[in-house]
Amino acid sequence: MDALDIRIVEALQKRGDITHAELADLVGSTASTCLRRVRDLQKSGILTENIYRADAARLGRSLRAIITATTKDHTRADRDALAKCIRAEPAIAYACGVTGEVDAILIGNFRDMVEYQEVCDRLFDGVESVVRYTTHFISETYKDEPAIPCDAVRGNQSGVD
Repeated sequence: MDALDIRIVEALQKRGDITHAELADLVGSTASTCLRRVRDLQKSGILTENIYRADAARLGRSLRAIITATTKDHTRADRDALAKCIRAEPAIAYACGVTGEVDAILIGNFRDMVEYQEVCDRLFDGVESVVRYTTHFISETYKDEPAIPCDAVRGNQSGVD
């Protein structure tokens, strides 16, 4: 990646819906160059998807929660069973297997406490190996920025603009 690629990635992480002409203005290039570069960044797997983020509250899902889950034996089979159930739950937006005292961290967007409890019952009663789950309801959001910083590749730039 060179400096132009980095500027393109940074710009598209802020607004993926801009035109190639707008992108070119932002990054100091031409629309045709930006189109080619974006396609190359997609092919290489650096740019993976272009989606809109929705406002959970406006969609009636203002109850947000971070849920941690712990399995009994921490085995691959336990984690796979939990992951399968998690993937089937539309209210769960993010889920990661983690190291430390818990095995998984989930973030969900729920309509209300009733839906939250129904989801937890399905997830954690449905997976025999889950021994404990803990929920933290989100009361304030201090930062909600999905962009990945490009600072690590700046020192490894190949080529010129």
